[in-house]
Amino acid sequence: MVRRLLLERVKRSKRGPMRVLIPGSSAMVLILALSLLSGPAHAQEIPCDGGPCTRPQRRGTHFLAEVNGGGALMGKGGLAIGGLVGVGGKLRGFPLRFYLVGEFAYSSASDSVHLPGTAQGVDEERSYRDVGMGLRIYIPVYGPLRLFLDAMGGASYAAGTFHRQGLATLSAGDWKPLALTAAGVQFRLFHHLSLGARAKIVFTSDGMEELRTISGGSESSVRSTITAGLTWHF
Repeated sequence: MVRRLLLERVKRSKRGPMRVLIPGSSAMVLILALSLLSGPAHAQEIPCDGGPCTRPQRRGTHFLAEVNGGGALMGKGGLAIGGLVGVGGKLRGFPLRFYLVGEFAYSSASDSVHLPGTAQGVDEERSYRDVGMGLRIYIPVYGPLRLFLDAMGGASYAAGTFHRQGLATLSAGDWKPLALTAAGVQFRLFHHLSLGARAKIVFTSDGMEELRTISGGSESSVRSTITAGLTWHF
C-alpha cells in the first residue's frame, strides 16, 4: 500500500511540471510564429506587382507657356523680355521631349560712338521686336533638373535712332529675317511650374546700314540676351 502511494505521488510530481511547462511553451511558440508570419504579411500588402511601390504617375503635360525677363548684352546693355508658347511631348521609352514653339520678344540697347575722323559723339538707341517659330528639346539631367535647346526662324522689326551732337537726329526701322538659337536650364518646382534661365543669340541684319555709314554706328547683326523665366506646363 505504501509503495503504491509513493508511486502515485511520484507520477503526480512528474505530471505536474509537464502540465505547466507544455502549455507555456506552446503559447510562446505560437506567439513567435504569429509575430514572424505577420511581418511578411504586412510587407506583401502593396498595390503593385513585381517590385517596390511607387506613386501613381501623374498625367503628362503637352502644352507650355513661358515668360522671360532679363538684359541685352549689346552696347551698354538694355532690357530683354519675351513670351513663348509651345505644344509637344515625348515618345514612349525615349527620354527627350520635343515641342513646337513660338516666341515674341522685345529687346533694346544703347551705345555711344564717335563720327569717323572727328571728336563728335553720337548716342545710339536700338529696339528689336522679334517673332519666331521653331523647335525646343528638353534633356533630362537628374530629378527635376533638365536642360533645353531652342532653334527658331522668323522676322525682326529693328528700329534705331542716332542722336548726333549739333546735327539732325537720324532714325530708321525695317523688318528683317532672323535665325536664333538658345540654351538654358530649368528646375521643375511643381508639376505645373518650372523656374529657369536662358541664353539666346539672334542672327539678323538690323536694316540700318545707311545710317551706320553716316553716323559711324557699330555693326549689330549678332545680338545676345540672358533672361530668367517661369514656365507653366499643362
